[in-house]
Amino acid sequence: MGELYLANKDSENMSEKRTNMPRWMLLGSIIVGLAILGAGVTAVVLIGQSVPTDDPAPLEETNNDSIEAALPKEEALRFPRIAGTDLAFREVVVPLDLEAGPKLIVVSYDDTQQPLVDEWLAPLESLNNEHPTLSGYYVPLLPKDAASSAAFIIGGMSAVAENDRDRARTVVVFTNVDGFNRLLEVPDKDTVQLFLLDGNHQVRWRESGAYSADKIADLATVLDELLQNT
Repeated sequence: MGELYLANKDSENMSEKRTNMPRWMLLGSIIVGLAILGAGVTAVVLIGQSVPTDDPAPLEETNNDSIEAALPKEEALRFPRIAGTDLAFREVVVPLDLEAGPKLIVVSYDDTQQPLVDEWLAPLESLNNEHPTLSGYYVPLLPKDAASSAAFIIGGMSAVAENDRDRARTVVVFTNVDGFNRLLEVPDKDTVQLFLLDGNHQVRWRESGAYSADKIADLATVLDELLQNT
């Protein structure tokens, strides 16, 4: 009982101290709190303004097209140039800044497609283990007006990424999504898209939708043929 009484007395003393806090100190605390909040809001705005939002652009033919067996002209389709931001907030131009050699790019259009992306991850990791020269990237493709939320989108994805390798291989792109689809002849944004590119950024294989064993087997066949010709 005495301990409870002492605790109550201490609470009364603390309340009295807070009540007697000088007005300037109370006002200063409020100002500091508002400044911290304002700095956070400013940082969010600045990140939203700094991430690239360029329109997709067709890639020009490179000088090293003869190095790899190029597709016939009527079949050639190059992955367009799109500027994005990886999960360490570094600007990355896809596909030009990606690793040399064959690349597998998985594109999604909104967060509801994440389960489809996850279905592909384990089979693609196995394929990557069999073909170490293959590099894989995940590109969430979002409309330009979503860039104002870039700090939350990229920051949230970075927080759940397992390691720095995953952070470097995920590139969030805010762009003209319909323009991207036109350049790659994608009919809609209803599902995920997958593209295998050669060293000259030509599309050698493409698929869409849910994972299947037949799709990954087809990819493996095309990849083997591509590596044999390089």
